[in-house]
Formats: sequence, structure tokens, C-alpha cells
Amino acid sequence: MLYDKRISISAIGKIKKNWIRDGINQYKKRMPDLTVNEFKSFNFENIRDNNIIICLAEEGKTFSSVELASLLLNYKNKKINFLIGDSDGIPLEIKDKSDLLLSLSSLTFPHELARLILIEQIYRAISISSNSPYHRG
Repeated sequence: MLYDKRISISAIGKIKKNWIRDGINQYKKRMPDLTVNEFKSFNFENIRDNNIIICLAEEGKTFSSVELASLLLNYKNKKINFLIGDSDGIPLEIKDKSDLLLSLSSLTFPHELARLILIEQIYRAISISSNSPYHRG
């Protein structure tokens, strides 16, 4: 089973749109152990901290929801930190040191919306791994 306390999100910038913040808060209520950190910039050494690093990037690999759930399960008991950049993306030196580049879609999303989509997909992955009806609903 996939547990959300193994997963964190580190993002550049704060959410400014209330409707996105409300959506994120709805999923955080369902996953109270999920940590979301907001930064002005990334310091890779502090982010790494023995975590698996997955950077959101338009050139990253795409996964179906089921494939993402399986990927997260395959990391077993390791902590996973997803990185979301600002409108300029994530610096190349951080992408190069990450374990995986992940694309949420071939479409481009504003970074605030990407954060909401990622959190929903993490919740969906947890639901898939626990056979919850959320994924099928």
C-alpha cells in the first residue's frame, strides 16, 4: 500500500488563486500526512535528504494514473519528493540530479494548476493502491 506520509511536494512560489488553494486544501484534508513546502528557490542538498526526487518537467516521461501508482509503490519505503518549478520551470542542474523527470501531460499548465493536478494524482495513486472506488468513480 502507498502511504502519503512518504510523499512530499516542494514548489517554487505561493498559490495565489483561491480556487486552486481550495482544491489543494480539499485533497490535503484527505491526505493529512502529505507535506507541501513552498520555496523562493531550490537548494538541492536540502531537498535531496535521501529522498527520491521527481521533477515535473514538460520533457519528462508521461504515465497513466495506474502506472504512476505502480511507480510510487515500487519505491517501497523510500521518501519521495516531487519538485514543481515556477513559470520558468526547474533549473537544469536540479533536473540533471533528479531521479525522474515527470510530465503530467503533453499540454502545458500554469505551475499553480500543475500543483493541484499533481496532488490529485497522488491521491488517485493512493486510492488505486488501496482499491478505493475513487479511481473508478
